[in-house]
Amino acid sequence: MAKKQEMYFNGDDCRFCNGMCCRYVTIDIEKEPRSEERFDEIIWWLCNPNIKILKNGHFWSVLVMGKCENLNGSDKCDIYEARPDLCRDYPPEEEGCHFDSIKRLEGTIFSTPEELLTYLAVERKKDWAKKRLENIKKARSIK
Repeated sequence: MAKKQEMYFNGDDCRFCNGMCCRYVTIDIEKEPRSEERFDEIIWWLCNPNIKILKNGHFWSVLVMGKCENLNGSDKCDIYEARPDLCRDYPPEEEGCHFDSIKRLEGTIFSTPEELLTYLAVERKKDWAKKRLENIKKARSIK
């Protein structure tokens, strides 16, 4: 089952920053997915190990994991003075620094299709999700 993610921030002191905010991007999913077809697309996304899905209430987001090309081996930005405005304004004051946490967000993070299908089968009682989960398990046991 997907894990509840505990998030926090470490204040405004960047001396010990490991560039965590430069290691992922979140993209809001416009409408809460409800149909099997919509979840099929999300399941497809989760087949990529760099993609995770964050669910917080009725709000869903795509979490794309990957290090910014400008983050150097010392976890500092090589183009700090010329960085994009979005980087300059990030994170919003109300969120604070992410330091060694993915983000100060609340919710459930799904990392694999199986985690999402288990949630849909157990919590939302979706029979189609249970069948897909069984099919994945059968396919994996054949190999």
